[in-house]
Amino acid sequence: MTANRQGRRWARGWPWAVPVVTAGIVVAGFQLMSPASAATHPNLPTRTAAQLLAAVQTSTTQALSGTVVESAALGLPSLPGADNSASLSWQSLVIGSHTARVWVAGPDKQRVALLGTLSESDVIHDGNDVWTYTSSSNEVTHTVLPAHDSSRSKTSPPDAVPDTPMSVANQILKAIDPSTRVTVDSTRVVAGHAAYTLMLVPRDTRSTIKKVTIALDSKHFVPLQVQVFGSGSKPAFQIGFSRGLSFATPSSSVFQFHVPAGATTTTNPLIGREDHGRHGNRGANAPTSAPRATATGAPKVIGSGWTTIAYFAHGLPTGSAGGLLDQATNPVGSSGDRMLSTSLLNVLFTKDGRVFLGAVTPSVLEQAAATTPR
Repeated sequence: MTANRQGRRWARGWPWAVPVVTAGIVVAGFQLMSPASAATHPNLPTRTAAQLLAAVQTSTTQALSGTVVESAALGLPSLPGADNSASLSWQSLVIGSHTARVWVAGPDKQRVALLGTLSESDVIHDGNDVWTYTSSSNEVTHTVLPAHDSSRSKTSPPDAVPDTPMSVANQILKAIDPSTRVTVDSTRVVAGHAAYTLMLVPRDTRSTIKKVTIALDSKHFVPLQVQVFGSGSKPAFQIGFSRGLSFATPSSSVFQFHVPAGATTTTNPLIGREDHGRHGNRGANAPTSAPRATATGAPKVIGSGWTTIAYFAHGLPTGSAGGLLDQATNPVGSSGDRMLSTSLLNVLFTKDGRVFLGAVTPSVLEQAAATTPR
């Protein structure tokens, strides 16, 4: 498997296409390099957009490691301690900057460690095992993947593995269609590596995304950085390698997880009740992907392309949007609905408890709410 194909979503219940991928990335992502480190424009052989797209798809790189940083500048009110948290919750990741260490060694071994000031959260995929550990609460979750999962490509890692610059870019590039204008932008340096830059611009004016840039390593053609621009001149969201980027294969010991003393362990947390018996005699301990798309808290997808909307019939997954709702939303006329608007995302909270989220104009969300039955 190529490193640029690592990961898709944290759970298959978040299958958001291009714009909501870029939006959904904000609900689960990691920070980027500083602008100063991207100031140099190295001289590289000229390549067309078509050539770069082909190079990404045919890259044979299977291993890398480095420090990844994510930043979201959406204009949301600050949450206490958000920048210092290693929480995997969406609330902590949509505000400020967050740092993670990433290790990849082919399709069966990935590790992401989200670093906080005094805490760390890890997701480790090693063969059929996926471990999640949160140091602040000393909690461990363990999922045993089925030996044969027909819903997942043999070269795809499990969906519990968090996003990386490679997975984010791969989702966006896979969804390119005639509604997207693709060009080559200036070269740049990312984490000490010379890179080409692809620029994607939506043709659909109903999208709030003005452009997306993807930096590709000039030798390995692995995505190293993704920047998403909304209404502002600076990226509303960005994810990429900042330092320590290496294409050497990480040691196998990096992917070996040992349960810390006294930790509370939950087995197979991703399995919903509807999974029971789906894989015959594997029973309820065999997680499957398909049911997660309809699990409680998971969104349905409305539309396609740059105007894709994520629809939550019963509110946001954690049920803890109250703080943002109180501080950042505005009433929508006299309907009783409220709208949260940022430089990239708009979120409509209806009075009957539904939520519509997308990188689209408010009118698109209002139309979706009016035509979508509960």
